[in-house]
Amino acid sequence: MDISKTKISKMDIKPPKKKAFTIETDPDFIKLHTLCLASGKRGGGKSVAIANLIKQAKDKNYYDKVYLITPTYHSNKEIWDIADIQEEDVFEPTIDVLKHIIELVESEKQEWDNFLEKKKLMAKFNKDIKTKKVEHIDEDDLMYYYENGLLQNDCNVDIPTWKYRKEEPPKLAVILDDTMGTDLMKPRGGLTNFCIKHRHIGKGLGISVFMLVQSYCSREGVARPIRENTTHLLLFKCKDENQIKKIHTEIGSDVDLEKFDSMFKYATENPFCFLFVDFSPKDSSKTFRKCFNEYLN
Repeated sequence: MDISKTKISKMDIKPPKKKAFTIETDPDFIKLHTLCLASGKRGGGKSVAIANLIKQAKDKNYYDKVYLITPTYHSNKEIWDIADIQEEDVFEPTIDVLKHIIELVESEKQEWDNFLEKKKLMAKFNKDIKTKKVEHIDEDDLMYYYENGLLQNDCNVDIPTWKYRKEEPPKLAVILDDTMGTDLMKPRGGLTNFCIKHRHIGKGLGISVFMLVQSYCSREGVARPIRENTTHLLLFKCKDENQIKKIHTEIGSDVDLEKFDSMFKYATENPFCFLFVDFSPKDSSKTFRKCFNEYLN
């Protein structure tokens, strides 16, 4: 059926020029920030897989600091050492732990903003001292220099250096492991809200979230709003065919159930292996993988 079309001038939708903060990654690495779920039975390899992914991200300078929320850190320390998780960045899954993580992200953002301001101040001060006599420097600037202790001598002041490897906003992630049934998972723990807004925490600085769970969509599993906002999914071996069908329905893949089931069985035929689903791939051919290192189509 033919459709009549009439263009309306000056009513086009224009996207903003400035994009939200993102982390540039290699073509075969996932987009960041991520809300990533790893679902599989106890001892199936979830922690090892995520620890290795974090290690790769750190090696590529995609993350500066990674927090870990778990009640079993010391039992699994050997695994988390793969990802170089620092013990001071490990927290118990208490009812308030996510509030604390938000505070840490906000503190990192404030520290970055302060660094930029100080760097700008130092550069201007050095320029003014080199090119102007004191009496010619703007009075407000002069008072600012004085209040920041820059007029105690007449030599140049070193430009400050950033605490992380690259001079760019902090790149952060948090891992939740063995938290099912803990206070963190209670409604007052704020997990659903945290996951939905993870890219906007810290005035848009954002934080990646990795959740390791034993059940993807059972009653005790992951809340549906979190599942619907998931960007990456690791599915380990599962004998419950109904759950596989439900997962296929929820992820809304263009791949039919028979092919999805075939890919799942192939990807999980070896111990500790998984089907990796990328809901925001850089290319449509990169949606499915066996583990992280083999594309499936």
